[in-house]
Amino acid sequence: MCVFVLVYGLLMSPWPSLGGAYSRIYRAGAAFLFESFGSKGVVRFEELSDEEYDTKIVFYSRDQVGSDGKMVPIGFMRHSARRSAYIYVAFLTALILATPIRWSRKGWALLWGMILVHGFIVFNMAIWIIYGFNKEPLSLFMLSPFWKRVLLLAIGVFVRNLTFGLVVCAFIWILVSFCRVDLSRVKNKGLFI
Repeated sequence: MCVFVLVYGLLMSPWPSLGGAYSRIYRAGAAFLFESFGSKGVVRFEELSDEEYDTKIVFYSRDQVGSDGKMVPIGFMRHSARRSAYIYVAFLTALILATPIRWSRKGWALLWGMILVHGFIVFNMAIWIIYGFNKEPLSLFMLSPFWKRVLLLAIGVFVRNLTFGLVVCAFIWILVSFCRVDLSRVKNKGLFI
């Protein structure tokens, strides 16, 4: 427990320097994956110097072009890489490093854990982008009332709910850190009924 608190505290405390680097990588990855969204949608990820939000997600439609020939922004959302991604990465890293397994297994657990947690982060970002292109005044993608409710539910459960993300991280930790041998050791020591 002490190792977890120490690692998590160290990862979360230097946010201004480490967070700035992670935020730049986060924006670059998001731009690579979501720059072109559908046949008409374009997304840009710009840096913000706000204390709470570090990223501005700007939405464009290829059909909306200004007199200078450049696309005109049709909407934007402020976004925090710290709250949407970094906190999960730090939490999962602390869980894995605090796990009493060999260092070689920790290395593999970290590798697979980072791949899986970033998959979860990409899933959350995709939900935000779909929401951004669906809301007024953008309305580039029109969803039926049923799918709009599903989207709003997904945002409430998966994206805005920090606890859900931490639970996902805990499941990823279990998946990448433990194997059948560990389960049999726990059973043999009488910790399982």
